Amino acid sequence: MKKTLYVGLTTTTLAVLGMLSSSRATTTTPAPDSVSAPASPVVATKVGERQSTTPTTTRAIASLHRHQQQGREAVTVYLRGIPVLTFLGQRVAAPEGVKVAAANGSGIPEQTTLSEAAQQATILTARLNQLHEQGFDANLIRVRWDAQQQNYRIYADKEPLLTLNNQVTLPNGAQRNDENALRIANLIRRQLGNAPALTSVEGSPNTVVAMGPIRMQLTGLASWYGPGFHGARTANGERFDQNALTAAHRTLPFGTRVRVTNLQNGRSVVVRINDRGPFTGGREIDLSRGAAAAIGLIGAGVGPVRIDVLD
Repeated sequence: MKKTLYVGLTTTTLAVLGMLSSSRATTTTPAPDSVSAPASPVVATKVGERQSTTPTTTRAIASLHRHQQQGREAVTVYLRGIPVLTFLGQRVAAPEGVKVAAANGSGIPEQTTLSEAAQQATILTARLNQLHEQGFDANLIRVRWDAQQQNYRIYADKEPLLTLNNQVTLPNGAQRNDENALRIANLIRRQLGNAPALTSVEGSPNTVVAMGPIRMQLTGLASWYGPGFHGARTANGERFDQNALTAAHRTLPFGTRVRVTNLQNGRSVVVRINDRGPFTGGREIDLSRGAAAAIGLIGAGVGPVRIDVLD
């Protein structure tokens, strides 16, 4: 009887001691900020912050389109869906269904056997996508006249990005001159990083001509127009490009170049008249969006200007 009771008490005592031991183990677990913290601590993140450390790929903004222009192979470069320039190739029609340069996620072409025009367009497209991915400052896109080589060159800071020769035209087939060189550079600046338009070509031999004797001077209010009319026909039959340096005037002949100076900040831009207007009372000239941006008129919408008729 005593032996049995002794064994029972011993068993009960061991069970109680086990429970106490378990309770102590639970209550003495180190706090998260104690010295004995886990080897792989949890890093706090903000709500909505990406948990994955996998690098993301920036979506390409430049693309190509192969077509024919006046019986020649043509490859047009687009930036954010806007045609910027066209590389012209041989007068040999490409076979139907031939894929020229399909860009993958990084903007690098998947096909390498290309014509010379397609090669140039592909290189430019890949470089523009690379600049976009790197967050390049579009204000560093510039254009200058190379007097020795007799051509225009567009630079990404100090790096040559594009040489404008006889094989490079605007999508509408316009030939090389200061205005078209500026137009291409300004399209790249705007579509790459919404940079304001340039108003002159560095080292251009036409600078003196463009800023020559003033035939007539006017003052009045300037307004601007853009997105709602982009791509529509202007009064002289051109397609309206809101990023080009053009303007509408009620009476000046088409093709007339005028220098418009914002009297509130002194900034000037030379534009070409290619449309009629404005038809709102009290306004003297209606600028394209690109021209308005060049003189700081976008925010105000309307402002006092001086108009110097150059030719």
